[in-house]
Amino acid sequence: MWQQWLEALLTPLHAFPWFMLGWTCVWVLLTIAVYSLTVHRRQLKWQEETAGALEDAIQSRTLELQATLSELAEKNKALEEQNTRDALTGVRNRAYFDKKLLAEMKRSRREQRPLGLIMLDIDHFKKINDQYGHVAGDAVIRGVASRISQQLKRSSDHVCRYGGEEFAIILPNTDIDGVKTLAEHIRLAIADLPLTTEIGDLAVTISAGCYSAVSDAEMASTHFTEAADRALYQAKQAGRNQVCVSEQSSSAGAETLSANSSALSAEEAQLLFAPVGENDES
Repeated sequence: MWQQWLEALLTPLHAFPWFMLGWTCVWVLLTIAVYSLTVHRRQLKWQEETAGALEDAIQSRTLELQATLSELAEKNKALEEQNTRDALTGVRNRAYFDKKLLAEMKRSRREQRPLGLIMLDIDHFKKINDQYGHVAGDAVIRGVASRISQQLKRSSDHVCRYGGEEFAIILPNTDIDGVKTLAEHIRLAIADLPLTTEIGDLAVTISAGCYSAVSDAEMASTHFTEAADRALYQAKQAGRNQVCVSEQSSSAGAETLSANSSALSAEEAQLLFAPVGENDES
């Protein structure tokens, strides 16, 4: 009885097309595999394209950022340069002078070489302003700054507008004789040829005070400026249109000459700062 029942159950199974079902399953599986592979390849291609586009975008942004930073650095440099320049004369300003003098004092102390300083002032400048006006006064200040700059032959020398009609000149590695020689050349360059202004040529003179010493650890920047300024005051008191040397720098200059023969001497300064032709007015 149960055998008949089992045969009745298995007969439909034997008649079922198992071969077709097997091929159908294989086809379905192959289809799924091909589809999956296609999808995977598309994903890989999309990822590669996305990565390439992202890399290009990053490089482009990087180049733009570098260009922007470079431009910003140039503008900052130009701004910094502008901030150290006097608006009227174009020479260095007082802020630059204060920093530069400290830096040169450190170098003088480190190298044991003399540092020279000239403080000079336009004689009777108030009378020029009162008589001819501030426009002419400004032209005189510009002209004096130009004449001073023309006399400086070394890139290490710096003229700065100290304030009003007063200028300061920093002279590294220059003994007192060299400082005085240069100051005298500047005085003559200004006194010998009138300055051109809007109201005509004006005869102008300057007075100058000189100082030179090897800086030491106990010196402040005011040691140099006050010594040169006292010498300037002496030149003013003595009648103006002349150069005076600080008494403090006399012995310092002698000590410097014996301690460091490479300092710029008066003879070398005479050759270096000697005028080569008529000064041009800017």
